[in-house]
Amino acid sequence: MRVIATMTSKGQVTVPREVREKLGLKQGDGLVFEIEGNTITLLTPQEDNPFDAFIGTLPPLPQDARSFWRERRDGDAEE
Repeated sequence: MRVIATMTSKGQVTVPREVREKLGLKQGDGLVFEIEGNTITLLTPQEDNPFDAFIGTLPPLPQDARSFWRERRDGDAEE
């Protein structure tokens, strides 16, 4: 199924009826946007996970995680 929706000037999109029916969505339901490259997948949450609210709130780790943790460890030792 391919359905097109239009975004408003406020960045809002109405989930088309066909999609709501297919996913069994009702008012107040949450949605998960999974982004991989240029593809966005719309999912329904599988279960209530209290940690979902924190996804994306922390900055990403640097490429070299060892130096990241070494800096924190060494910095804590000096204080």
